[in-house]
Amino acid sequence: MFRNALQVIRMMKICQTLIFVSLFFCGILFVQFHKVQAQGGLLETESIRKRLYERMDERKKSKTLSTVTEKILTGIFSRVTDSESVWVRIDNRSKYRKWTFKLSKKNLNLQRQEIRVWLKYVSPKLSISHGKEYNEWFLKKSAYELQKMFYNRQVKVVYDYSEKLYRLDGMVWSGDTNINIWLIRNGWSFYLLENEPPPEHLELLAAENEAQQKQVGLWEAELQKNE
Repeated sequence: MFRNALQVIRMMKICQTLIFVSLFFCGILFVQFHKVQAQGGLLETESIRKRLYERMDERKKSKTLSTVTEKILTGIFSRVTDSESVWVRIDNRSKYRKWTFKLSKKNLNLQRQEIRVWLKYVSPKLSISHGKEYNEWFLKKSAYELQKMFYNRQVKVVYDYSEKLYRLDGMVWSGDTNINIWLIRNGWSFYLLENEPPPEHLELLAAENEAQQKQVGLWEAELQKNE
């Protein structure tokens, strides 16, 4: 009986030791598991943070590019109905259609597929003041000469869109000729400087000086005597 009791006690101690060792190793595995999980969570957090930074950089770059990129459209110089603007025909119907949602009725002609572009930095109407009869003649003459020179030519327009007026204000090129500058160079308009000088400021000034020296249009000697 005594020997049997000793054997039972020994077996209990061995079982206790095995249980303790098992719990010890389980504890170690549990701690390691949480360490690995924490490291994985940290890595995942860093990965997310990295992706966010990359997206922020992409947005900054895209904003910088959008400020540099010019707004440009191309079409055919169609007609002139007044001295302040020109009509440009866009033959591609899908490209024209987008303007029908942005421009006012007086700046669109749906039948002709035309859009109206108001010329920046020039205005024959604001430049002339020599009596009603002469003013009317001058405005018709400037519009006529403009259409005669550029009718049916391919043009490029660098524009600003006015959300207030639902219209386009722009600089218009026919090949290497800037039409806005052409008006000034030929004496059909003074250079009307706005708040900030445009990139073409020096060219616009040079064109006005050239017209003054040649005494053409607004700079004719007879008109200057009446000033």
